[in-house]
Amino acid sequence: MKTLDLRGIFVAIATPYRQDESLDEEGLRRLVGHLLPDVHGFVVNGTTGDFPLLTHEERRRAVEIVVEEVAGQKPVIAGTGAIATHEVIALTRDAQAAGADAALIIAPYYLRPSAAGLRRHFSDVAAAVPDLPILLYNFPQLVGQIIPVEVIAGLHAAAPNIIGMKDTSGDLIYLLTVLETLPEAFSVLAGRGTVVLPALAAGAVGAILACANLIPAQWQAVFQAVQRGDWATARAGQYAAQRVSRLVGKGGSLTARVGLELQGIPMGPPRRPLTAEGVLSERDLDALRELLLV
Repeated sequence: MKTLDLRGIFVAIATPYRQDESLDEEGLRRLVGHLLPDVHGFVVNGTTGDFPLLTHEERRRAVEIVVEEVAGQKPVIAGTGAIATHEVIALTRDAQAAGADAALIIAPYYLRPSAAGLRRHFSDVAAAVPDLPILLYNFPQLVGQIIPVEVIAGLHAAAPNIIGMKDTSGDLIYLLTVLETLPEAFSVLAGRGTVVLPALAAGAVGAILACANLIPAQWQAVFQAVQRGDWATARAGQYAAQRVSRLVGKGGSLTARVGLELQGIPMGPPRRPLTAEGVLSERDLDALRELLLV
């Protein structure tokens, strides 16, 4: 298994669609090119990429496109989460075949398996792709439960290719407990923009962010300031960037799509049943314009 450097700012890339809601392959290529200079890597088919709305074939093709456009310059991580273990294994094998450098796997949602079920789910997937690095994905607001820290520790000890996790809970106590419990070799990435700076200060190696679709350079500046030990610059950058992060947190991929359109990047309509109507208020849209068009 190759070594994977997860330090830095990774963008959870949004998925462009054509007017008929089909996957816009050329639009995806343009978006990768737009973001490539200012991020350390890409996550494709994550929450911001609307992964539950994509077919298996679309998910495989999206990974292929991003891998082609990145051309080995930076890591590409594929979201391969689903509810059924056999489905996650199939998606993860497809992503590996398409050239992904790692897989990001959200805990199974809707059914809420027990801790024993979570342990078996992730260990079975890891065993099916032993030479592919795997990141666990903790997002209790969508899944309905956390991945228990003791489960994470047991999985990392038993499966060498489970190398890290993305935590989108926003719960710093949980994140610090993971950092305290797991060895330094286990890479923790923040998944919520409002806690990036404290997460980095505590020992997280980086962040995977939806709002990096809109302000990648701002987050890059925060990360670089932390590396220099320039905490005043890092704090100022965090406070500025988290205003956009809060809006993205409110509307998810819909805010990312609107923001990219404001910046001149065509994204097409959201795929049904998603709609921007009723998600972002006029005040939110005005704030987004003000923050992005400066």
